[in-house]
Amino acid sequence: MTRLRLLLFLFFISSFYCFSQDSIPNLIPTDVLFKKTNRSHFSISPSGKYYVEVYEDNKDSYLFSHTVTLHIIDIDKYELIHRIPLDIFGIDALYWLSDERIIFDSKGSIKAVDIDGENRVEIASRGGFGIDLFNPNWSMEIHYNSILNLLRHKKDYILIQTMDENFHAAVKEVNIHTGEQVEMMNADTHKVNLWITDAYGRIRLGVKISEKGMRYYYKYDAETDTLKPFILKIGGNQYYLTIDPKIHLKQYLTFEGFAYDPDTIFITSNIFSDKRKLLSYDIEKEEVVETFVSDVNCDIKEMEGEGISFIFDYGNREIAGFKYTCLTPKYKWLSPQFAEKVNGLNKQYPGFFNEIIDLDISGNRLLVHQWNDSSPGNIGVYDVTEDSYAVMFYFNEELLNYELSKTKVVIARARDGHVVPCYFNLPVGAKEEEPVPLIVIPHGGPWARNYWRMDEFAQYFTSRGYATLRINYRGSTGFGKSHVLAGVHSLDEVMINDIADATQFIMERFPVDKDNVLIFGHSYGGYATYVGMAKYPALFKAGVSVAAPSDITAWMKKQKDDKDDYSYEFWNTALGTNDSDYLEKISPISYAPDINNPLLILHGRMDDIIPVEQAETMIEELKKHDKDFRSRIFNFSDHSFTDMKEFVEMLEDSDQFFKEYLNKEN
Repeated sequence: MTRLRLLLFLFFISSFYCFSQDSIPNLIPTDVLFKKTNRSHFSISPSGKYYVEVYEDNKDSYLFSHTVTLHIIDIDKYELIHRIPLDIFGIDALYWLSDERIIFDSKGSIKAVDIDGENRVEIASRGGFGIDLFNPNWSMEIHYNSILNLLRHKKDYILIQTMDENFHAAVKEVNIHTGEQVEMMNADTHKVNLWITDAYGRIRLGVKISEKGMRYYYKYDAETDTLKPFILKIGGNQYYLTIDPKIHLKQYLTFEGFAYDPDTIFITSNIFSDKRKLLSYDIEKEEVVETFVSDVNCDIKEMEGEGISFIFDYGNREIAGFKYTCLTPKYKWLSPQFAEKVNGLNKQYPGFFNEIIDLDISGNRLLVHQWNDSSPGNIGVYDVTEDSYAVMFYFNEELLNYELSKTKVVIARARDGHVVPCYFNLPVGAKEEEPVPLIVIPHGGPWARNYWRMDEFAQYFTSRGYATLRINYRGSTGFGKSHVLAGVHSLDEVMINDIADATQFIMERFPVDKDNVLIFGHSYGGYATYVGMAKYPALFKAGVSVAAPSDITAWMKKQKDDKDDYSYEFWNTALGTNDSDYLEKISPISYAPDINNPLLILHGRMDDIIPVEQAETMIEELKKHDKDFRSRIFNFSDHSFTDMKEFVEMLEDSDQFFKEYLNKEN
């Protein structure tokens, strides 16, 4: 039965229908396309017999109708055997203690339960509020607990860290049956905010976080009970492992975790290369052991966004490989035997990226997230010995009723020859003799990036008859140090020029209507809409700007007034200067006189990232110059438009605005 469902799923996403631009039978409802999953924390038991997921239902009200349930499925029987109601606060992390028992973090509380729902124990309490009868004030005793290490070598015990009201962390060894605790590290001794252990539960590193958000790593010496700054020696030089907003964009080193060897850590580095590499480092010998993974096209790890996934081979006590993101997601296998297991799955389902998210002790049952650029996919179990795949859960089963656009990876060239990676989508069934309007979608950030995956915004517009283009302009992360740093001091120059150049590149090679190129952007993407329309009026014929900054001077002042020190220092560095004349020059309000094509401004009144005043300032500036624009302020929306009703209205307003422009032109 499972195989039949998956075959039907593959049939749906691989079928193509031809239709004209005027008749689009495959329009995907917004609420279906952007439907959020209510399941998470997928995991497989140590023996591979059971699968667990967390199910959350909060249809009506978070406080009164929010329920969290564990679903336990017998994989062999393909049967849901237990539903276990849990803490309404939700689950932050979940682990198997054995085939019969699960432990989980829940907003500072740690609890354990058998898979039949029995033997529930609170291992560590988050504390609570109370009233002192002899004192009119509220009393508070809150402790935030999290699991630090499962101590697989020490039966019946785990290691947790407990953060106090000063955000200092203690370390405790806890009995998983009784909750009895033995303090291993006092919170006040070193005033560390986060402890890091090796694979065997020994404390090795401590992290202190300053009031300004900077992170300082320290090496812990158990014999002397002392901390000293963690310094890595690479290429004859010394480097502190520190996260600092002033060097954030060119961060030389990041810590990724411990290997099975207790003295070996993994770090990423771009000290001697443009692209960030994954290295192993011996912290006792203080030397690089080897370069594990490097890629000529991209960073192995981004400072922001997606990181590295380690694939552990528990049976052989080794790291089998890594998953990282380049133009498309990739695996680097260190174990030929493990790679061969995954090859069997890839041969069966070549149209998917088969992402390993968990596995049993034997390594013969793999928990897989199977997805691609036109489907959020499913969670399934691949049995290596039987070469069979069983779907446990579809992320958005309603989407099986629709055909979605496939994504082309396009390497565009900027005017100076620089490589600009892009993702391009055409409407399903688009014909070369019937060019379609193009919507350019600059990503936000701007120190972020677009990915090869099912992008809901691209699918929304392609299902409504547009082609879409997503551009990793200079300043985007993930494509090397020089690519990122080229955006510094160039928000309105290099970044905007790359967007225009990539658009021209696409127009010359694909069946798009050159007279109807539109631009839609959120946050920095909205900024790019403003400035792109002003600088390239012959290219971008209409635009929608969502939640965008318009007065950079005022926005920077707000961050300073709000004491958002990390963000303020980061942006001072990213902008290249805090000179008031320069900030005024790059502000969209300075470009308002040059915006001559139709513009729609959308913003949420509850936005605390880019305040609504930024939209109101731009509106007033456009009115002064008698520009062709519309605007709408959404009363309940924040920066990300998390209010679903208004999110749908925001997209529908954008589509309607573009359709009206196209109808006028045609």
